[in-house]
Amino acid sequence: MLTTIQEIKNAVKEKEGDLDALRTRMNEDLDLLTLVEYDSTKGYESYTSSSPRNFFDKVTDGLNRSALTIQIKLPEDAKDKDTRDASQGELFLYGALSEIDRCLIARGEPPLRETMGFFIDLRGWYALRLLVYVPKGEKTVRFDGQPWDPLHVTWEMGSSGLLWAAYKTIISRNQAKDEYDLDIEGTEVEKIDFFDQCNNAIIIGDAWAKEPEEHDIGHVPVLIGAVGSMPTLQPSPGTRNGSSSPTDSLLEFRGDSVWAAARGLYEPHNKYVSQLMDIQKRAVVGSLVHQTKDGIKKIEGDPYESWQVIPIAEGESIEPLQLPTAPPETAAILGLINADIQQSTLPYPLAYGGTTEAMSGRALSMLEDATRSVYSPRSGALARVYSWGCEELLVQYNKKIDKPATLRGFKDEVFFEVEAKPREINPNWFVSVTVEPRMPRDRESEIGMALAATQRRGPDDIPLVSKETAREVYMRLRDPKAEEDKALAEMGKGMPPIMAAKIAAALKSKGEDELAELVMTFLSDQMGGGPQGPQGMGPPGVPPGMPQPAGPIAPPEPPMPPGPPPGPQGPQGPPGLESMPPELAEVFAAVAEVLASTGQEQLAEQFIVAVTTGQLTEDLIMAVIATLTEAGAGPLVEALMSILGLPPPQAPQAGPGPPMPPAPVEGPGPVPPAPPMPPGPPAMPEGL
Repeated sequence: MLTTIQEIKNAVKEKEGDLDALRTRMNEDLDLLTLVEYDSTKGYESYTSSSPRNFFDKVTDGLNRSALTIQIKLPEDAKDKDTRDASQGELFLYGALSEIDRCLIARGEPPLRETMGFFIDLRGWYALRLLVYVPKGEKTVRFDGQPWDPLHVTWEMGSSGLLWAAYKTIISRNQAKDEYDLDIEGTEVEKIDFFDQCNNAIIIGDAWAKEPEEHDIGHVPVLIGAVGSMPTLQPSPGTRNGSSSPTDSLLEFRGDSVWAAARGLYEPHNKYVSQLMDIQKRAVVGSLVHQTKDGIKKIEGDPYESWQVIPIAEGESIEPLQLPTAPPETAAILGLINADIQQSTLPYPLAYGGTTEAMSGRALSMLEDATRSVYSPRSGALARVYSWGCEELLVQYNKKIDKPATLRGFKDEVFFEVEAKPREINPNWFVSVTVEPRMPRDRESEIGMALAATQRRGPDDIPLVSKETAREVYMRLRDPKAEEDKALAEMGKGMPPIMAAKIAAALKSKGEDELAELVMTFLSDQMGGGPQGPQGMGPPGVPPGMPQPAGPIAPPEPPMPPGPPPGPQGPQGPPGLESMPPELAEVFAAVAEVLASTGQEQLAEQFIVAVTTGQLTEDLIMAVIATLTEAGAGPLVEALMSILGLPPPQAPQAGPGPPMPPAPVEGPGPVPPAPPMPPGPPAMPEGL
C-alpha cells in the first residue's frame, strides 16, 4: 500500500517509463487528428490529406448517434414485484447518468458518452472514475463520473483487478486555490489524483491537497481498458525494450485507435501528392532555354507576360525548358495506397453517402458488414464502459448512501422523474448494455421476414419464432418488450369504448356538450347494459356504434307473415339476444381471455370488436371455436355455440338431412324453433 507522497510519485514515475512507447503512439495519433502539416523540404510544396480527420469524425459521429440501451436482466420466472423493482432500477440508472452529463456540461465538457467515445476513437483506450457521495455541508446526492485521458493515466493491475490508479494533470494557481484552498508558486502546478483499493488521496506539487482517506467502496472505483480483442501478451526473451514489466513493453500494440491499420499510410500518401504538386508548379513557371554563342545574353522580363517581339541573332534559339514528369509508377503507387486506406478505414464513397443509386438488400448487407467491422470494437468498448458504470452506480448508491435521490431524465425518448431509495436498489442486479450503430438497412425486407416468421399457417401450426424474438432479431428494436407494450396500448386505444370516450372528450373540448353527452350516454349503455342494450346493441333499425335517440324507443315492427325467408339464412339467434344479459357478456369475456392466453391476442381483439359492433362473421366464429377447442376449453365452446344458436359440437351433422334445433338460451320468453338449415356450415346469426 502506498501511503506517502514520495511513494505515490515514485510509483507513478516508474509506470510512466513503462508506458513511454504507448504514449508516443497516442501522441502520433493526435497529430493525425489535428492534421499536423506534412513537413517537406523547404521551398517545395507540402500536401496534408484531410482523410484522417474525416474518418475520425465519421466514426465518432456514428458512435454518438448509436442506439444505447440499458436493461436490468431478470430470470424468466421472476415475480411481478421483482420486475417492477427492476424497471425502477433502470429509471434510476438513466437518471444518475443524466446527472453525470449535467455536471460535465456545467464544467464546459462534452457529455459522458461523447467524451468516452472521443477517447476510445483517439487513444484506443478508455478510463473512467466514478463516485457516488454527498458533499460535506450538502444534502443532495452527487453522481460524479469523470472521464480520464488515458495518455495521463498510470495504473498497476493485480490478479482480481486494479491495485491502484492515478491521474496526473496540470492545474492553474486559481484552480488550486478555488478547489483545495492552496497557495502555490508560479502559474501552474502538477496534480495527482490517486486511488487504491481502500483510500483516495490528492497531491498538488509536493504537498497533500487531500490526505489518504478511506472511500468505503472496497475496490478501486476506476475502469481502465483497451479497445479491440488483443489480450495482454509478453514479449520474447531479450525484447523488453527497457521496460520494468514483461507485459508493459507490448502495451503500445494494445488499444486500437481508429487509425490502427491506416496509421502508416498517410505520410507516404502526403509525400507523393506533394511531389506531384511540385511538378505542376514547375509547369506553371515555364522556364526557357536561351542559347547564344557566349551564353551571356539574357532576355529581359517575363516573355509570357505580354505579347512582344524578341530579337535574337542568327544561330541563337529560345526553347522551353523540358519539364520533369512523374513516372508512370507514381499512379500505381498512389492507387495502392488509396486502396489500403479504404480497406483500413471506411469504404469511399458509399460510407460517406456518395452514391444515389438504389442498392439491393444484399448490397446493403455487404456494406453494413464492412462498416460494422469498424464500429464494433468501439461500440463494444463503449458498452463495457456503461455496463461497468451502471453496476458501480448500483453498488455505491446502495452501500454508501442513506437518503433518497430525486432523478430526472429520458428513457426511450419519454421524460420521467423518480425518487430512488437506497434500500430499493439491488447491488446484485445484472445490467446489460448494448450500443447498436445505425447502419444502412433494408427495412422493408426486415419487416417482411418478421411477418413471415411469426405467421401461423393453420389453426394447428406454431409460428417459427415469437413476436418478441422477431422484434429483437429481425427488426433489431432496442427494447422489444417496451415496443410490445406500446402496440398493446395502441390496440386498447382503438377499442370502441375507448374511442367513444375520446370522441366525447374531444367534443366537449370543442364546446359540443350535447353531442358529448349523447356519446357518453351511449358509452354508459355499452358498458353497463342500459335501455339500449349492453355492448351497444341498440334497437332495431339503428346501426350499432351510432348514438341512440334520446326519446323513447319505438316498438319493434310486427312479425313477418309465415313463409320462407326471402333468401337463404342461417339459424336465427334466440329471442333476447338483443338485450345481451350479463351472463352472455361473461361468456364473451371468458372467450377473449382464453384466446389471449394462447397467444391469439389479435383474434381476441377482433372477437370483442365484432361482438360489440355487431359484425361477427362466420369465418371469425369458426376460427374462435377452433382455437378454443385446441386449448381444451370444451365447456366454453358449448356455451358460446349455445349463445350463437349453433349445433352443439357433440352431435356434428353427418351429411344432408334435418338439422338439430338450436340449444335453448335463457331470455325473456319462449324460444321458437329455428327454420331448416341448408347443408354445410351454419351461417352467421343475424344481429351479430
